[in-house]
Amino acid sequence: MAQAQAPKREAPSHGGEMKVALDTNCFIDAVNPMAHANKAMRLIREAHESGRVTAMVSRHTLAELHDPPEARRFAETLPVLPHWPIGTIAEQIATIEQLAGTWEDARRNEQIQNELEQLAKSGNDIRDRGAFLDALLGGVDAFVTSDKQVAASGPSTRIQDRFGVRVLRPVDLAYELRDVRAERSD
Repeated sequence: MAQAQAPKREAPSHGGEMKVALDTNCFIDAVNPMAHANKAMRLIREAHESGRVTAMVSRHTLAELHDPPEARRFAETLPVLPHWPIGTIAEQIATIEQLAGTWEDARRNEQIQNELEQLAKSGNDIRDRGAFLDALLGGVDAFVTSDKQVAASGPSTRIQDRFGVRVLRPVDLAYELRDVRAERSD
């Protein structure tokens, strides 16, 4: 299968604001004090609220996120990425007015999501791929997820090499934010 033409960017230098997309599991972890990634998500949320990071959410994530209600409320406070359709008509989660792009873009998006399915480990679904596609086309620096099918070292490296968007676990982004804060205080 031919590779889809997707924008490829270099990783940002940390001199300016970082723009990240948070996946569904990030919001759940943020409100669950027992979650492994809770502390990291609290740090990411604080960085967003202080303006050091712009955290964003995909309509795919919003469509998937119902419980716990606090997680949904947190997600609804963030800027929403433009929604790029993928999949069949039955799999669409947005209205026509909320869609970005053309029919040609939709064909490209379908190729990208099929390629992403191959680059990630098995088990990722169309909502995960749709959230990543919205993040990619929305120009984020990183897609943040605890999903092992996407965030494990092999898949995340392949995805970054192919698309130029880093895939980070919440703890990885939290470490970066701490390092940047330490650099700025020197």
